[in-house]
Amino acid sequence: MIKNLVNLVVVVAMLSLSCDPVRRIDMKNNTSDSAQVIWTLNEDSLMNNPFLLSNSKELKFVLYPPKNEIKMSFGTGNWTPTEVQKLMGHLVSLEIISSSQRIKIDSLPLLKEFLLARRKGVGGARIEIVVSN
Repeated sequence: MIKNLVNLVVVVAMLSLSCDPVRRIDMKNNTSDSAQVIWTLNEDSLMNNPFLLSNSKELKFVLYPPKNEIKMSFGTGNWTPTEVQKLMGHLVSLEIISSSQRIKIDSLPLLKEFLLARRKGVGGARIEIVVSN
């Protein structure tokens, strides 16, 4: 009985320590042609941005078919409205280009709305941007 209780306590402790999700932005291409997702950063964020990929003002990702995807991690936690707002402080625009569409969102309130609407997973741990026909 005591052994079962100890095992239960150990399992509960392990589960509680590993429950922090990874905050991600996933970009997927579900078209038959290549697509691009371009994030434009503001000048003040070039040396200190959460993307941590480059010090370039423009981060361009080319997604090739079939169903190519890129997953970017932004630490642990969920994409709460507060976390999305923090990300917005580093952005100027988001552009999605495919053979059938070209979308450029350069209004920060619209970009925030766009990102919040695409939260997925338990607690909104990831933002999923899907390029489709």
